[in-house]
Amino acid sequence: MIEIWKRTELEKLMRSHGLRFSKGLGQNFLTDRNILEKIVAGAELSADDHVVEIGSGLGALTVFLAQEAGRVTAVEIDRRLIPALREATEGLTNIDIINEDFLKFEFSSHATGSADAAEKPSVITRHAEGPDMPTVTTGSADAATRQSTKVVGNLPYNITTPIIAKLFEQEPSRNTAPPADDPERRPQPHPSTEHTAPLADDPERRPQPHPSTGHTAPPSDCSHVVPVPAPGKPRPSLAVFMMQKEVAERLLSPPGKKAYGAISVLVQYYTDAELLFEVSREVFVPKPNVDSAVVRFRPKDLSADDAETAARMFRLVRAGFDMRRKTLRNSLARAGFPEADLLSALESAGIDPGRRAETLSPRDFYTLAAAL
Repeated sequence: MIEIWKRTELEKLMRSHGLRFSKGLGQNFLTDRNILEKIVAGAELSADDHVVEIGSGLGALTVFLAQEAGRVTAVEIDRRLIPALREATEGLTNIDIINEDFLKFEFSSHATGSADAAEKPSVITRHAEGPDMPTVTTGSADAATRQSTKVVGNLPYNITTPIIAKLFEQEPSRNTAPPADDPERRPQPHPSTEHTAPLADDPERRPQPHPSTGHTAPPSDCSHVVPVPAPGKPRPSLAVFMMQKEVAERLLSPPGKKAYGAISVLVQYYTDAELLFEVSREVFVPKPNVDSAVVRFRPKDLSADDAETAARMFRLVRAGFDMRRKTLRNSLARAGFPEADLLSALESAGIDPGRRAETLSPRDFYTLAAAL
């Protein structure tokens, strides 16, 4: 096991594998042991836990997770990093490495208690030299059926929403996207342990690929993924994510604030989210242009909610925030909701038609959707 959080060890490992910092791609590496330990503490891990790590990079966080959890599944899309990741985690027998895009990763088959997990004899990782040649690593799927599954990761801005949608009992739909004038539509940078995203100080910059996740930030006219509930899908018992500080502020913003938007409604409807701590840009190498924040998500019990109503709710959310400066009566009517039905539903839900979408809580939106 290599102390990869130390700059000297990080640079040594990178040189030995022919890897370099990519300033043009905004690649940043976390080099603060204290922050790594705080992230692990925030995940509240025990030997009974199975952790799925998103974007393991060179393993700085992976090794700390493996010391506390019973099992770690490290998901990393950049095949160039896999040999170095293997070396950094050598000797830790409870780590499975999977070279895959997390958005294509079958979380349900690795989550606690799933039938698919019980059928898998082991976890597959792919050689960096040949992505089509799978090899078996350590770890057994039997352990997954006995453990609580938690997710920890360092998320690039542009896939924060679809990852949350993927994890918390949701199926992606591109029919209900955040509005074009919402700030969460714009690509922003994210410094994390080994991640890349477009630069914040250049809004006209074309989206760049993220080497640890393989994703490209959407251009301004590209729809985000907004979820529709999928009852019965396994979901994590807890998730801890590091992300750009500004994104965290939007996720956690209360109604009525400028930062409150469609993504705020999404996150706060499906989870209880809390800010754990902020992370200075000074603890990354090279130093990025923005600070980060670590947020913890606990899934809410929505068993009493109706799936069709929740799907309708997100259509209302999109319509309301698409014209966020207009009243609900005007924005929803322009989106095609019959005015008579709309006014009746607003009255039934106890919502003033003169209010704007940004003043409604997630539960207000659900109540309105139920009344329509």
